[in-house]
Amino acid sequence: MRILVHLISDNNITIRQSYNNILQGLIYQYLDRMDAVWLHEHGFEFGSRKFKLFVFSEIREKGTVDRNTQTFTFFNKISFYLSSPVDWIMTQFAGNIIRARDLDFGNNKVSVESISVMKDRVIDGSSITVSAITPIEVHSTLIKPDGRKLTHYYSSFEDEFGRLINNNMIKKWGALYNREAPGSILIRPLYSGNRNERVRYFVSNGRKTVIKGWLGRYRLSGDRDILRFALDAGLGSRNSQGFGMVEIDR
Repeated sequence: MRILVHLISDNNITIRQSYNNILQGLIYQYLDRMDAVWLHEHGFEFGSRKFKLFVFSEIREKGTVDRNTQTFTFFNKISFYLSSPVDWIMTQFAGNIIRARDLDFGNNKVSVESISVMKDRVIDGSSITVSAITPIEVHSTLIKPDGRKLTHYYSSFEDEFGRLINNNMIKKWGALYNREAPGSILIRPLYSGNRNERVRYFVSNGRKTVIKGWLGRYRLSGDRDILRFALDAGLGSRNSQGFGMVEIDR
């Protein structure tokens, strides 16, 4: 399920450039309290892995950048997508936030103008072409000889990129449904070169993490159920931090 959330303010909306955690915080804030705590602290488990099973987009409107203050300024209306294969996440968030009056959004006072439920796209066959709305990222954590950790982000042209996306998707499926996934998912980039490589930052507890991912168009192949699941849950890692949201090409 996917919704489009429209927010409105009496003034222009100014927010720091690395704002993903503000959107993430808004989502947790408008889930029921006990469920929000459980999802944030535990989530859906598969072995040692834990998944939140939601993904969101960046702000869809184009803002102006102030490089001195490292902020975006938008006009008084902004919007973003939220998607999840978990019905209660979507119904709680939409139901709670639509009843809220004034929302705190990165030192801005906003309110909900509307929420639109997006119509599911029909998947007729065993493959679809998608565009990444937010960068898709997969990584491995390596240990250097001195004991320090090093995060390696994979290029979309490396074999590990597709293998890790498939493994991640199978684990997400198992975490939600507690059964074996209906086959594998294959991903192939439909571009060349590095023009779709993106670097983003995620701020948590005052600490900024550098994250590298890939936009662009991709061909996804697999069972229709797992393709639909991929659209709802997101591709790759850090989906609940705003990475890996894709949509079917029109």
